[in-house]
Amino acid sequence: MLNRRQFRDFDTGFLVATLAIVVVGIAMVYSATYDPDAASLSPLVQRQLMVAGIGVLLMAGVVLVSQETVEGLAPVLYGLAIVLLVAVLLVGVGKSGERRWFDLGPLRFQPSELAKYAVIFALARYLARRKTRLDRPVHLLLPLAIVLVPTALVLREPDLGTSLLFLLLLPPMLYWAGTKPILLLFLLMPVISMVVAFNWIAWVLFLALLGTVLYVSRIFMVDKIIVFTTSVVTGRLSPFLWSHLEDYQRHRVLAFLNPEKYRFSTGYQLIQSKIAIGSGSAMGKGFLQGTQKNFAFLPEQHTDFIFSVLAEEFGFLGCLLVLGLYLFLVVRMFRLAGTVRNRFAGLVIVGIASALFLQSTINVGVTLGLFPVTGMTLPLLSYGGSSLLVTLASMGIVLGMGLRRMEY
Repeated sequence: MLNRRQFRDFDTGFLVATLAIVVVGIAMVYSATYDPDAASLSPLVQRQLMVAGIGVLLMAGVVLVSQETVEGLAPVLYGLAIVLLVAVLLVGVGKSGERRWFDLGPLRFQPSELAKYAVIFALARYLARRKTRLDRPVHLLLPLAIVLVPTALVLREPDLGTSLLFLLLLPPMLYWAGTKPILLLFLLMPVISMVVAFNWIAWVLFLALLGTVLYVSRIFMVDKIIVFTTSVVTGRLSPFLWSHLEDYQRHRVLAFLNPEKYRFSTGYQLIQSKIAIGSGSAMGKGFLQGTQKNFAFLPEQHTDFIFSVLAEEFGFLGCLLVLGLYLFLVVRMFRLAGTVRNRFAGLVIVGIASALFLQSTINVGVTLGLFPVTGMTLPLLSYGGSSLLVTLASMGIVLGMGLRRMEY
C-alpha cells in the first residue's frame, strides 16, 4: 500500500507530458475530421474524448497496483493475449478482409495492443529471475519463443508492422537484463540473412563472413551451429515469406523503394504525406488550415498519418515540441529504470519505454518516407481506442513503479 511519503515522489512532469500529448492528439483528430458544416463534433472525436477520459481513469487506477501484483499477473496476461489473438483470427473484423479487431458495438478492441504489453511483462518476469542465464545464444531461445508466438499470430491477421514491433522489443530488454552486445549481434544475424538473401552473391558472401567470425569466436560449438543454421534457414525462407505476404504489403515495400513509380497507387500516401509536411514550413499554416488535409488529399490522416497533419498545421516548431514530449517521456523512463531496486520493475519500464520509442520512431519515419508504410499509429496521439487505452494504462504502471522505486 502506498503511503503519503511515497506520493511526494510522484512524477508530475511525466504525467503532464503524457496528458499534453493526449490533448494534442484530440486536437489533431478534431482537425483531421473537421467539417465546417457539421453542427456537432464528429463521432470520431467524441469517441476519442470518451476513450481518453476512460484511459485517464484507468491510468490513475493502475498507479495503485503493486509491482508484485503485476509480476504475478504476467503469465495470466500473456496467456489471455494469446487466446485473444487466436480468437480474433476466427471471429475478428477488419477494413479489407483482415482480422484485427473485435467488434464491440460502438467500440472496437485490437488484441495486439494488449499483447504488446503482455509480452513485455512476460519477458520481464522471465529475465528478472536470478537463475536465468543469458551468456550463450542457446539461452536466448526461450525469450525468443515468448516473442515469436504472438508475432506469428499477429502476422496472420495480417499486421506486419505490429508483428515486427514485437521482435524489436527483445534486444533492448535482453541488453538491460545483462546480455552481452556480441550475443545480441549474433541474434540479429538471421534477420540480416533474410534481407541479403534476395541477392545470391551478397547472401553467399554474408554466410562466408559469418562462418569465419563464428569459427574464430570463443563460444560453444552448439551455439555456433545454432547461429549459422538459423541464418541459413531464414535466408532460404526469405523468397517464400516474400511470396506469401499480402499483395498490399509487397506493394508498400516496392512503393517505399520507388514512390514515384507507384504515385497513383500505393505510393500516393507517402507522396501526399511529404507534401503536407513540407508545406508546413517552420510555423505551419495554422490550426484547421491544412490544405492537404482539408481537401482529403492525405489518406488515413487521423490515424497512421496524424503526424503529417500536425506538421502541416503547426510546422517544424510544432513537430519539435511534440517530439520533445515523446523524448522527455522515454528519457524519464530509462532514468527511472536505472534507479528502481526491483529488477522486474526495471525491465518492465525499459520495455514500455522501448515500445513508445520504437512505435513513435516508426510512425514518424513512415510519414517522412524513411520506412515503408506499416499501418502503425502514433502512440497517445493517433485516433484509436485500443492503443490509447492500453498506452495510458502502461503510463500508469510506470508512474506506480516510480512511486515504489525503493522497494525490492
